[in-house]
Amino acid sequence: MRRRQRFSNVSIEVGPDHGEPSKLVKAARKRMGAAGGRRRDQGTEYDEVWCVVDVEAPRAHDSLDEAMSLARECGIHVAYANPCFELWLLLHQQDIGGYLSTDGAMDKMKKLKCCYTGSKDFNAAHFFGDPQREAIKRAERLHGRHKGTAHPRDRNPWTDIHLLVRRLLDQE
Repeated sequence: MRRRQRFSNVSIEVGPDHGEPSKLVKAARKRMGAAGGRRRDQGTEYDEVWCVVDVEAPRAHDSLDEAMSLARECGIHVAYANPCFELWLLLHQQDIGGYLSTDGAMDKMKKLKCCYTGSKDFNAAHFFGDPQREAIKRAERLHGRHKGTAHPRDRNPWTDIHLLVRRLLDQE
């Protein structure tokens, strides 16, 4: 996204830690603490740090609550996807209405046969421009449907990845 949008003041890094939400947030916290310590980071601090976290369904990650609490304590923003990141990808292509498991979301992406290999790889070209604008609108509708539901685990399907994407687009 950084290359495509030609951000000059945004650093996007996909960390090596995947899987358990608490591991991801702890890695982000460590990275925040090291800001300016690496040669290429000299003189820089992070204005915002975000983690993208899959809730997973039908059973949420065991470390989800721990990750949420740690992120709040550290000032790390979290963009959730329930059940998983594939929901965000699906929203670029179609509306999603009812409950969705992680396996169900991945199956729906595979069936599109346009942009997802099933091994968690996807063709980013299918997710910019009009599809991205549609995904944001669809995510906002899901957001509205689950207004008043406190925990991301109890919102399905639901994501707030669009909030992160909007923040990035505002940096142009």
